[in-house]
Amino acid sequence: MKLADPEIFEYSGVWPRDPFVPAAKLTAALAAQLAIPVKFEYANGVVGRVFAPAAVSATVLNVHRGILNVLQLNLKKTQNVYEMQEAGAQGVCKTHYVIIEDVKAERIVVTKSKDLSICQERIIKDVGLAYLETLHAKSLTGAATYTYIMKPGATGALITEATVRELHQVTPVAEMGGVAEMEAKQYLTFMEIEKAAIAPIKADYVARGTLMYEFGTEIHQAPIDLMRITNAQAQAVEILHHIVANNAAKVHEDAPLKFIQLVQVLRVATFENIEAIWAQFGARHEYRRFILDAIPVVGTPAAVRFIKEKFVAGAIAVPEAVQILVAAVHMVPADPEIIRLVSTLALHHKVQANPILREIAMLGYGTMIGKYCAEVPTCPAELLKPIHDRAVEAIAKANVAEIILLVKVLGNAGHPASLKTIMKILPGFGAAAAGLPVRVHVNAALALRNIAKREPKMVQPVALQLFMGEAHHPELRMVAAVVLFETKPGVALVATAATVLKREKSMQIVSFVYSYMRALARSTAPDFAAVAAACNVAIRILSPKLDRLSYRYSKAIYFDVFRNAEMAGAAGAAFIINDGATILPRAIVAKARAYLAGAAADVIEVGVRTEGIQEALLKTRALEDLENDRLTKMKRVMKAIADWKALPNNVPLASVYVKFFGQEIAFANIDKAVIDEVVRLATGAEARTMVKDALMALQAGVAAQVAKPMLVAEVRRIFPTAVGVPMEISLYSAAVAAAAIKVKAAITPAVAEPINIAALMKADIKLEAEAMPSIAMHTYAVMGVNTALVQAAVMARARAVTVVPARLAIRADIPKLNFRIEALPVEVPEHIAAIRVETLAIARNIEDLAAARITPIVPVVAAQHVSSERISIGRSVAKSSQIIHSASAEIQPQLRPTAPIHKTICVPAAFLGIKACFELSSTNGALIRTMPLLNILGEHAAVVVVKPADGPAIERVEIEVEVGPKAAAKILKKINIINGDIPIGRTIVSKLRKIIEPVLRRNSSSSSSSSRRSSISSSSSSRARSKIVVSSSSSSSSLISSAWFGSSSSSSSISSSISSSSRMTKTTIKQHPFKKFHKDQHLNFKITSAHIRSSASSAASFEAIYRKNKFLGNAVAPAVVAIVRAVRADHKMLGYQAAAYIDKANFRVQTIIAALAEADNWKMCADGVVLSKHKVMAKIAWGAECQEYAAILKAEAGLFGEHPAARVELQWEKIPAAVTAYAERVARYIPGVAFVAGITMTKAKNGAKQIEVTVAIPTARTADIIVRLPMMTLAKMGIALPIAVPIGADAIIRTIPVDSIIHQLQYLYGEATAVQCSLVQNKLTTFNDRTYRLEMPASCYQVLAQDCSAELKFTVLLKKDQITEKNHVNVKIADIDVDLFPIGNDVQIKINGVEVPIANLPYKHPSGIVQIIMKAQGVSLHAPSLGLQEVYFGKGIWRVNVADWMKGQVCGLCGKADGEIRQEYYTPSGYLTKSPVSFAHSWVLSAESCRDSTQCRMKLESVKLEKEIIVNEQNSKCYSVEPVLRCLPGCLPLKTMPVTIGYHCLPIDSAVVDLSNISQKSVDLRETAEAHMACQCHAQCA
Repeated sequence: MKLADPEIFEYSGVWPRDPFVPAAKLTAALAAQLAIPVKFEYANGVVGRVFAPAAVSATVLNVHRGILNVLQLNLKKTQNVYEMQEAGAQGVCKTHYVIIEDVKAERIVVTKSKDLSICQERIIKDVGLAYLETLHAKSLTGAATYTYIMKPGATGALITEATVRELHQVTPVAEMGGVAEMEAKQYLTFMEIEKAAIAPIKADYVARGTLMYEFGTEIHQAPIDLMRITNAQAQAVEILHHIVANNAAKVHEDAPLKFIQLVQVLRVATFENIEAIWAQFGARHEYRRFILDAIPVVGTPAAVRFIKEKFVAGAIAVPEAVQILVAAVHMVPADPEIIRLVSTLALHHKVQANPILREIAMLGYGTMIGKYCAEVPTCPAELLKPIHDRAVEAIAKANVAEIILLVKVLGNAGHPASLKTIMKILPGFGAAAAGLPVRVHVNAALALRNIAKREPKMVQPVALQLFMGEAHHPELRMVAAVVLFETKPGVALVATAATVLKREKSMQIVSFVYSYMRALARSTAPDFAAVAAACNVAIRILSPKLDRLSYRYSKAIYFDVFRNAEMAGAAGAAFIINDGATILPRAIVAKARAYLAGAAADVIEVGVRTEGIQEALLKTRALEDLENDRLTKMKRVMKAIADWKALPNNVPLASVYVKFFGQEIAFANIDKAVIDEVVRLATGAEARTMVKDALMALQAGVAAQVAKPMLVAEVRRIFPTAVGVPMEISLYSAAVAAAAIKVKAAITPAVAEPINIAALMKADIKLEAEAMPSIAMHTYAVMGVNTALVQAAVMARARAVTVVPARLAIRADIPKLNFRIEALPVEVPEHIAAIRVETLAIARNIEDLAAARITPIVPVVAAQHVSSERISIGRSVAKSSQIIHSASAEIQPQLRPTAPIHKTICVPAAFLGIKACFELSSTNGALIRTMPLLNILGEHAAVVVVKPADGPAIERVEIEVEVGPKAAAKILKKINIINGDIPIGRTIVSKLRKIIEPVLRRNSSSSSSSSRRSSISSSSSSRARSKIVVSSSSSSSSLISSAWFGSSSSSSSISSSISSSSRMTKTTIKQHPFKKFHKDQHLNFKITSAHIRSSASSAASFEAIYRKNKFLGNAVAPAVVAIVRAVRADHKMLGYQAAAYIDKANFRVQTIIAALAEADNWKMCADGVVLSKHKVMAKIAWGAECQEYAAILKAEAGLFGEHPAARVELQWEKIPAAVTAYAERVARYIPGVAFVAGITMTKAKNGAKQIEVTVAIPTARTADIIVRLPMMTLAKMGIALPIAVPIGADAIIRTIPVDSIIHQLQYLYGEATAVQCSLVQNKLTTFNDRTYRLEMPASCYQVLAQDCSAELKFTVLLKKDQITEKNHVNVKIADIDVDLFPIGNDVQIKINGVEVPIANLPYKHPSGIVQIIMKAQGVSLHAPSLGLQEVYFGKGIWRVNVADWMKGQVCGLCGKADGEIRQEYYTPSGYLTKSPVSFAHSWVLSAESCRDSTQCRMKLESVKLEKEIIVNEQNSKCYSVEPVLRCLPGCLPLKTMPVTIGYHCLPIDSAVVDLSNISQKSVDLRETAEAHMACQCHAQCA
């Protein structure tokens, strides 16, 4: 086939007005190639191989393929309508044929249609799309139609006319929101038949493939700019010079485009070219940084080879290598050659020797394979062979660190062939898994997630078996559940998981999976639609009571939002995994997912593990010296418990990992060795030297220029068309940041060596800093034809530039407690920020770049259609902000939505001496139709301009804080508080008079007698609408003080408060008013009878305190003064000053904020007083002389019903109208939000000018919240709290038995997070809040609670005295034994057998880790650093509290404290019994003989069932799996009780029965046995 007189035209303009323009230069350049004929195989309408000389470029040959593609016809004689998969230029795609024969016209019409979205083999090239998951709603669809008119002949049919039309549709939003189309057309018309044959040229014709399109140089050609690259090295150097020269002090506007051009040129460069550029500029820092940032993005084998060789040669430092590897792994396109280079780099001994580089390189190796397999689904498993071999070796050696790293590499690769290797380290699948820690199993399970994205059916069985395995660790099972749901299981599989939960014993797993199902059921994301439907079915199988599980249990949080109209959305998930109900979870994973244009991606994921960290931080190290002796004693005690097994110790380990787009890029393990190394480095000589050098450099002055270019995004999809020209859809985004920084410090006096923090705290430090950070960013969205020869496309281009200069002077005179920050004037650029977006049609060719045709998509509209609206915002110092709208009278304010818009909004900031203007202009294509896509098309610009404000210049802005006795000297403007005689104050007096007088009168009458006060109180609380009428008079000074600091309530507000309480929701909230504590004595740290005030209302107490001294500045100097001011050229003051005064005697703080301007009398006055240990009150007034607005804030403790509670009230007389307006807007949304959040809302007429919030604590771990707004009451009852609230019945924090602040905080944290076990009469409540009746054997110790790890930090024993039948408690902790037992109504203490009188308490262990004090009517032992928060022993009651970090590590009668209420009764052997009696008996310390000093005469033993049983059709004898209490030989039972236990049965003819391991046998039946509870022994017993 030969093309005769080919000619190329280009078009860019308004269709169809503008004509095609001949591309004469391009035609001439390609004429030689286009004139060369090509050969092709053709048989039965099918095009075979294509042959052409090497001189024909791939681009020209593809044009020939486009013509030959028309000749591809698979006609069937027996069918007129049929479908098939047909090969073509675009690939092998679904093709539909329709053949119509017109006999009269003697012609055949053949219509062929191709669905280009359904192809067996689609020719397509993706760049940057490896991490995206395509949703069912595809954003790119295409189809091609071929119409042939054929004339039948004797030997076949002649094609007389052929028409081809191919259409591609891009829907970045839903189709109703607009689509973008690309169309290709082709016409072939039969002219004549020439008998002369076409002679091929004299050249070797080689096979160049088939009809299918072959990619050429268009892959290396960026679609945003067409460049002729003749000398890659020289052009790269030229661009480098431009970038370096124009991005020193601040970034140039075109820097991102130049960086993209540099990358494009380097992609054509050879390895030798890159080497030459590095040799020339590698030693120059300003060039080096741009080269090293560009090389990873280049992504060619030459660039990857350069990285490898330079690192091996030591030319690249480790920090540089880390940045390069992280960027390269995610930006370099993957192919076999790149993977080979990355593997050699990752496995190089120099990389392997550096832990950080090794980790990043190995993870990157897996990522490269994952990217390649995403593009080539048939990628071979041999790519992972080095990793598989290393994994097998690491598993054989049980190298935990190596296994974890290799598993993460396999997870990044996500190849199905890795499933077998991963399963080897999963419990239940591989024998090696048993010897590996849980964190290895968890990482192996997480590695299945990327495999599940490709082969979900392969992963589902593995994940389901892991989830259902009851013997597996709960954390592993929860992670397996996450993996299972990410495979998007069907209804049957989800229902199976729900059925498993119904019989699941671990509440951690139940809570986690149920919460995940519950959240997924509400999903609106398209890819989780089927899962959401399945979860809706599953949660109906489960009990709704599971919603009440508290946050102590593991939770899965998931939420998403998706808008179909925009085809965009976002999803977030957080997995909180716990296994011991501790406050600090075992693991937390958070991830974010994004949806856009029919694709989805996991943008970021962060995971943190905190296994053992809390224990490592809080437990003591003081036991190390006592270790041998202490452990010997503890183990001697534990020998008495049959089959006791210690729990494994937690290895303190924290780890964190980060994933981007589903690929793990880094992880870190933090253990004791790492922490010790960090401490060593931070406190070593090297650190001190570094600090010294840094201080010396700062004093000498530091000047630096930094720049960082980045290719943020490069996303491309290239696919051929029927005409042989490729079409491309791409998104490019590049940014360059630069900053010039200058810093200089002065330290007086000079710090002597060795330098330490204490010396710096005694110095006067001055620091001057100047910086000009700037960022330029370009983003391009392109759709059209892109080759190395021509570009014809539609481009949306967005360019943003921002420059923010700053200059600061900071001074910290630490000895004088003076701190100052000054913002100094700087040279402001023309534009602080500018963003411009434009949409263009571009046509250009490589031979005539100067004649490139660029046409705006939306034509420029005449100036008379442009509307301009200018808005200026001015702020007066003395007045609130005002907005002034000004518009020209000639311009109509109302515009059509499609008209071009130009707006300018100016905001003068007189305080800063500047005026900021925001200019917006927009012209879009919505004139055609209102669509989201058309709104984007056009030109848009937004500019922020900063100019000097009108008026005197501002020299600088100062912020100064002075603390201490010299603060008064900093006051710039004298503070005066007006009295009641000033007319301006009388308005507020009259408005607040009605608030104060009724309350004052009520207080006066109530103080006449305590009995009358009681009756009035009870009467007012019982009658919701009662009114109290009193009269009184007060002086003007009292009234003005009340106007500012008046009563906290009025008769109307009190009545409204009580009335609203009685009108609470009738169905859910009881009518309990808030009851105050009648303990309003004013606080004093040294409370004596002289300091305690009589009980009075808060208003009266506040009034009395204020009346003594209205303005504290008259009596005391300010404690703190803060000034924010602008220093003007005319030396007039402008700004604010704040002064705080403290009246320690009255626990009062007064703060006055005043404007500094001479004519400005604006002030804010705040006064707060601690009235008692139950009440705090504060008043705020502001405006002119603090007289315009006023509000009252009161917080007090009391009772809500019978529960401790706190109430906060906000009352106001007048507030700004703007606040009221915004509050009314917010109030409209409250009902809807309350409904969604499950908050009860009722209409109520509460106080018109008050808001009240009441928080009640019914239990230590639940809260009730009631909010009373003027028109409604909101309530949420029974809110689960993550921690216990350490308050007593009087709503006061419990007594703290330590002195230092740090220890007090630790104690409060311990109290809030500890769990409690207690015994009242015979009912024992475990740590998990389960209650059972405890029947104790006489005189035998039982393990109440103990540390069940191998450390055995403490043991608490309990026994019942056989004579007195009183409980005795023994605590073994540190190296002491503490016995607590009652004598009469008192508690007796013995320490190591020596009696300690109560009068000698408190007792403190020499190491300081154990403390014994008196508490209430008993004795309390504290050892929080050993995990024992408290042991309290009192009259008729005892309780044990263990620290949060010991949860799950304790055992005994009180349970494991792990929150697993379904697994409470674990015996010492690890057997889970169903009987609380058997459970309690299993923790008895058996006696060795009847002469034992403990007076215990019982032991635990397995008993034989008295009768024979038929099991498995055999007569069997049965022995108890659970041991039973029996008297020792020679002793007789005095008291017995039945206990139901499990039995294991053996054939009756079994000769030998081994009972030593009977507890590990299975239970065949459950029967009742007799347990001995008290024994009496003969005198001659052994």
